[in-house]
Amino acid sequence: MTGIDTELYPKAETRHSQTSSAFKKAKRALLDERISGLTGAFLAFFILGHLILESSILVSAQLYEDLAYFMEHTVPMAQPLIFIVTIAFFVHFVWAGRKIPGKLRDRKIMLELGNKLQESRKGWQQDPKSAIKLRSHFETSLWITQVRTGMIVLATGAFHLFLVMWNIFTDMGIVGQPVGLTMEVATSRVESGLWILYAILMVSVVAHMAIGVYRLLVKWLADTWFVRNYAKALFYFLFWFYTILGTATVIAMAGSLEGILS
Repeated sequence: MTGIDTELYPKAETRHSQTSSAFKKAKRALLDERISGLTGAFLAFFILGHLILESSILVSAQLYEDLAYFMEHTVPMAQPLIFIVTIAFFVHFVWAGRKIPGKLRDRKIMLELGNKLQESRKGWQQDPKSAIKLRSHFETSLWITQVRTGMIVLATGAFHLFLVMWNIFTDMGIVGQPVGLTMEVATSRVESGLWILYAILMVSVVAHMAIGVYRLLVKWLADTWFVRNYAKALFYFLFWFYTILGTATVIAMAGSLEGILS
């Protein structure tokens, strides 16, 4: 089959040609999806482990201190890991951010769509005997929430990464302060008023992570034994378990729940 050049389909090419612009565009899109997905999966695993380690303060302050010392001095993994996470963080934003509406007009449409979805749930009147049920646009709602939380995570997460780097590699300009993240440094950040930022970051990153895991599973495994209902159940578990755990950890950092599990 040769290329077709008509008024309706200008310079159309066979879809099987690996030199066609359509093939190259699809190949590029697939590469973008893989980069976005792999960096997102890596960051999701990091968040899952990071929140578990942070929650050690719920057992005791000493356990938190011992874990921090182990990761920074005994087996110095915190130093290279913070660089890897920072690179993955910004690479993921660049590649995943291509899906975020770039124009103000498009963002207003997205905001309007999100508001209408919320309002429609309250206004639906369904006949309980009818076999036809209106759907609440679960997938669309998740996508809108993921975009919104992603923007919040970009701002608050970048600030958090900067603080952690400062803690790990310097004494922060304080005479007598040991280099590295300690219990005293971690709690002082929260107690100084940054608990508001960390509360916002925690809820946003957990929601973004849970939605991201769900969408990755649906995108790559939905047609296998791992059906959509499994992915949805995992989404709810990740969101609620880590939201509760993260909330308790932030409160513990402020001193209220420190060592509550011991």
